[in-house]
Amino acid sequence: MELDSLKDIWKNLEEEDLRPPGRDVPILAMLHKRSQSSIAKLKRNLNRELAAIVILYSLMIAYYFTAWHGRYWELSVLLLMIGAAFVVYYYYKNKLLNKMQCVTCEVKSNLKQQLVTLEKYVRLYFVAGTIITPLAYFAAGAVIFFKTPVSEPGFPDGSQLTGAQLPAVAHVVNQKFFMVFAIVGVALTAGIYFLNRWYVNKLYGQHIQRLKELLLQMEEAEEV
Repeated sequence: MELDSLKDIWKNLEEEDLRPPGRDVPILAMLHKRSQSSIAKLKRNLNRELAAIVILYSLMIAYYFTAWHGRYWELSVLLLMIGAAFVVYYYYKNKLLNKMQCVTCEVKSNLKQQLVTLEKYVRLYFVAGTIITPLAYFAAGAVIFFKTPVSEPGFPDGSQLTGAQLPAVAHVVNQKFFMVFAIVGVALTAGIYFLNRWYVNKLYGQHIQRLKELLLQMEEAEEV
């Protein structure tokens, strides 16, 4: 039983934390190194997310500006606004993470102060993502709904819904595809909450929890 415990302890030790025999392990220095590792992972995930958003959003923005002779250019503007909001969020969050990596600052107090702000940023990101996704879905649907050409008696092919053509709206509302669109929107609104919660925890939440545990260990080490 004791041998198994020793094996578990040995597996949990990182190679860089090992010291030659006869030397004490600097606990606070070890905890500091691990906190820096968690912060580095947060920065890495944030940078990867920025790269993915810049690439995907740029492609979609260019597509909607050029496809169908720019008929749905409003979708490009919508995507541009969402992308710009994320860039602003990235700037402030990355700035905060850089402060948390300050090597000249007092480790525990600096980590404790900035961790509270980091949690607020992540919570804002979660709430905004949960709300913006269904709103963008319905906004995009409204743009497509009002700007897609219709072919109805009295309405020439290639026409668009204008004030004089509003009866066509009532006709489309009764169609099955509109019901499907609404049902999908409701399902998306409910599902995005759970998906976003998993996603945010995967990228940021688990590392923040690790930083909290390290902060607690630092406080306990100083009390010894």
